[in-house]
Amino acid sequence: MITGNYYEEQNRVISIKEVRNHVFSVWLESDKIAETSVAGQFINVQVGDSEFIEPVLRRPFAIASVEGKKYEIIFHEVGRGTEMLKKLLQPGKFASVLGPLGNGFDLKGSDKEKLLIAGGLGIAPIKRLMEKYISMGIKTTVIWGNRDKSDFFDLDYYMNQDIMLFISSDNGSIGFEGNVLEMLQSEIRNSRIETMDKYDIYAVGPTPMMRGVAEYLLSEGFSCQVSLETPMACGIGVCQGCAVDKRKEPGYLLVCKDGPVFDATDVKF
Repeated sequence: MITGNYYEEQNRVISIKEVRNHVFSVWLESDKIAETSVAGQFINVQVGDSEFIEPVLRRPFAIASVEGKKYEIIFHEVGRGTEMLKKLLQPGKFASVLGPLGNGFDLKGSDKEKLLIAGGLGIAPIKRLMEKYISMGIKTTVIWGNRDKSDFFDLDYYMNQDIMLFISSDNGSIGFEGNVLEMLQSEIRNSRIETMDKYDIYAVGPTPMMRGVAEYLLSEGFSCQVSLETPMACGIGVCQGCAVDKRKEPGYLLVCKDGPVFDATDVKF
């Protein structure tokens, strides 16, 4: 069924793969969701079954990749809800899904090179954006940071894409030793990443990481698009549970309805 610009569907699970310890890539098949979605949008998945829904709240996941009517989500099994989700999302089963939800990345009006910065599982929406720009033939640079080498997955896939890829780890176990902001600043100093006005910049990851990147860029006179991560119970702006403060004036914005993608100049982290 269609309600506004999103759909409620029963999506068939095609596959589930553990890409690293307790992190899963799931491919689902949809009627409309995949084909009507844009990079940066998300879905809300019902956790539970038709007889007893527990927990009640749906779980939001970025759409990480699209192939025709199929799409990928990536999730971390961290508690009872995601443990139940893993049991639900088995090949051949169906999941109740709302989507595509929210506003995606703004891709209009610039022929600049693209700089995509991902922290942790922020790589999920960054992957979809990367694939979009590759398909458009636009020169793209990706920085991906994690705490440890073991937190990365599918690195061969990213290394084989037509992009410039930078990897960082907090403990130096792989790539640059430090976080993504420290790596960005280092690569600017050594000119492997050029002046920021050459790029449209996007950042997705834990809030402290996005805050650090955004505040650094703003202090240098630049901005970026960020995709905020927050619990979104309804996904359509009804419950008001995902409010964030506006940066420029009093008031708030809803991550699910006004975002999840914002210009960094519009929100307080």
